[in-house]
Amino acid sequence: MVKYKVFQKLLLMLAFLLIPATLLFAYANQASKDVVRKTLESSAAKQLEFTIQQMEQSLRQLEKQTLLLANDPTIQAYASSWEFPEYLNHLLLRKTIEEKLELQSQAEPLIHELTAYWPSSRESVSTSRNVQFRYEELVQKPKNRWFAQKNDGKLSFHLLLTSPSVITTDLSHTVSIVETTVSSQYLQTVLRGLDETGNGKSFFYFSEDDLIANEDVDKGLLPLLMKENVLEGGNTEEPEAAVFEMGGIEYLVQAMSSPSIGGTLVTYIELDEFLGPLQKVNWLVNGSLFFLFIAGITISFMFYRHFRMPFGYLVRKIENLGTGDYASRATLRTNTEFDYLFDRFNDMASRTQSLIENVYEEKVRTREAEYKHLQSQINPHFLYNCLFYIVSMANKSPGAVISMAKNLSDFYRYITRKAGENTAMEDEIRLIESYLEVQSLRNKRLTYTIDIPPAMLGLSVPSLLLQPIVENAIVHGIEQKRDSGKIRIQGFSNDALYTIVVDDDGAGLPEKQLKPLNERVHSSYQAAEEMGCGLRNVHHRLVNRYGNQSGLSFSTNEWGGFRVTLQILSTKQEESNERITGR
Repeated sequence: MVKYKVFQKLLLMLAFLLIPATLLFAYANQASKDVVRKTLESSAAKQLEFTIQQMEQSLRQLEKQTLLLANDPTIQAYASSWEFPEYLNHLLLRKTIEEKLELQSQAEPLIHELTAYWPSSRESVSTSRNVQFRYEELVQKPKNRWFAQKNDGKLSFHLLLTSPSVITTDLSHTVSIVETTVSSQYLQTVLRGLDETGNGKSFFYFSEDDLIANEDVDKGLLPLLMKENVLEGGNTEEPEAAVFEMGGIEYLVQAMSSPSIGGTLVTYIELDEFLGPLQKVNWLVNGSLFFLFIAGITISFMFYRHFRMPFGYLVRKIENLGTGDYASRATLRTNTEFDYLFDRFNDMASRTQSLIENVYEEKVRTREAEYKHLQSQINPHFLYNCLFYIVSMANKSPGAVISMAKNLSDFYRYITRKAGENTAMEDEIRLIESYLEVQSLRNKRLTYTIDIPPAMLGLSVPSLLLQPIVENAIVHGIEQKRDSGKIRIQGFSNDALYTIVVDDDGAGLPEKQLKPLNERVHSSYQAAEEMGCGLRNVHHRLVNRYGNQSGLSFSTNEWGGFRVTLQILSTKQEESNERITGR
């Protein structure tokens, strides 16, 4: 079986080119995505952390300014200005406080309102005209820390610092309170600054109903972020990052809490905006790899179609030629260089067929010459025996001489007509019967039985096939033993294998002499012994006619005599040879 190593190596090489390239690109693409994600995450985290720190610093600054105002001597003095004898001094002191609050408010853009409260006198001074002193509300408001408050649907942040800092529930010991108010606009400004310097969008989350965000923020993310607990209990030291998918879009979300105002600053980035170009490159390279894959398959198919198939066709034709089909020709046309090879193969096959036929004809002529030579040896041998019998019986039994002459004339009429030709098994059996009748005239003890199946009677065999075997049984077997005289001829068939067994009850041969006899009969040289000559001739006629699987073999039978087994293997090839030679 031919192994198409070149074709297999080309396919393996193509696979080794495509598979590593695909895996390498997939790894490079994934590595690029990871780098972009980590870069975005690091950049957004730094921006978020910087924004929170800046805001916290601003709020700390406001706390310091508010603390200075709460402990300002003028504000402290105004709490007891009603005790002054002149009312004008009280008014001038209030005016001074108003100017100071206004100046402080204008100096710090973060401040939306500044208000000073004096619980003892139930008075307040504010930069806003809408502020009124309400003692109950003032008592309930948290002190000394930031808190959020919602007014008219808007969220604002307040810080109330007391002087002194010790707080009582009824504010009886509180001299003054300064309240700093920061509006949500400040946080929106912070968000805009973060959005401009960052890569995504951001918002402040305080509760489900309290959200500070710009108009372009996707509020549809809130349910997902709340479900994933991203908005609750954010870290105040470093941002917390997570990746979520919504609507087929991946989001990088980071959150960080503000310690002062208690809200969570959340920023999110649509990863597709940054990974989209990589995805386009990915599609481009995948398309290129797919094109390369299709091109590889096309090249493989063309290689298979224009090389592998013609080569395999040529190999099959060569194998047919090797099995003996010398008429095999290459008829396939490919319009390629293989046509030249096919033409050369056809020329070689034609020359080979001519040479084989010439050699075979010479072999047939050689076999025919050998057949005639073998017959020239067999015929005189039998004739001498018969003439000797006629001479010996001429005076004793004229009837026996007549019978012998009649059978002898039939015998020679048969072999003269069939010399060098094939004959039917039925004619060969009739000849053996005549021969045994002649021999029974010479030896009254001789008896015989012939059992050949009807299916074998029409088998074409070389003439004078069984006569030398039967003659050998009589001369070298029965005549060598006084009380012997039985000959049995049986035939068997099994598909194309035909077997004829000739037994006698003569002297036989010891086991140790059977092997040398087989060697002499099967040898290629002419044996000198008389006994081996006839058997060897028959054996080689069978071999020449039917091949090496046919021939004679020898053994001892159940009578203690000699057994000759004749095998004929009639094959289709042998029948084809018959048609070629016209036999």
